[in-house]
Amino acid sequence: MNDDTEGVAIRLWRDRAQLREQERNELQARLRIAEEKIAILMAENDRLATENARLRSLASPDDGSSRTETELQMEALKGALMSLIARPTDSLN
Repeated sequence: MNDDTEGVAIRLWRDRAQLREQERNELQARLRIAEEKIAILMAENDRLATENARLRSLASPDDGSSRTETELQMEALKGALMSLIARPTDSLN
């Protein structure tokens, strides 16, 4: 090959290498942006999951506390009914 042909081949190779480097840099920049978006979405997802759990806990109160309240009401009702049953029948008239 003569010097002109070698010079052209070298310039083409160099241009192709620069083009590949630019493409690589652009892809790395896009990858960084995508990773940042993923991090933002994951943080938002965690925040929403926490908020969802908080709202669910407000919507369904603790079963133990409602059971205790019901038991107290039933005990009071039982006491009232027992006092009516225990009363002599003449005092009802």
